[in-house]
Amino acid sequence: MGWLFGRKRDSEDANEMLRRYNEAEAARLAAMTAGVAGETATGDSTRVPASSSLSVPSGSTEFLVEDVFTITGRGTVATGTVTSGVLRVDDDIVVLRDGAPQAQTRITGIEMFRKHVKEVTAGELSGLVLREKIELARGDVIRPASSA
Repeated sequence: MGWLFGRKRDSEDANEMLRRYNEAEAARLAAMTAGVAGETATGDSTRVPASSSLSVPSGSTEFLVEDVFTITGRGTVATGTVTSGVLRVDDDIVVLRDGAPQAQTRITGIEMFRKHVKEVTAGELSGLVLREKIELARGDVIRPASSA
């Protein structure tokens, strides 16, 4: 950051700043899904009802695709947000475009920022590594094969 009274002050480590932000965001999302009062960006307290859009029955799992990458040796990676439900590694999935099925494949891996996970739940940003190279586009919806 700069010199202060003859001693150099270290700037805050970016990883530490991200860790603190992620903890605060996780606590905020947990409060929202539990229906507990939380604070908004303006500092005022709000109450989210327990029957909000985040608590959807597990049978209606959806993942909204934001971007698509192809990684050599890994396959197609769809990045986006789980809007409802839970997706797990080895789930068979169907890709929907405008409500019509486009392709069917399996999730071989799930990655979040610098970590591999076995499942993702509603509200989490993640990347789904898919078995086959399939045609995906922004706005496509991924659902488990059994519910589509």
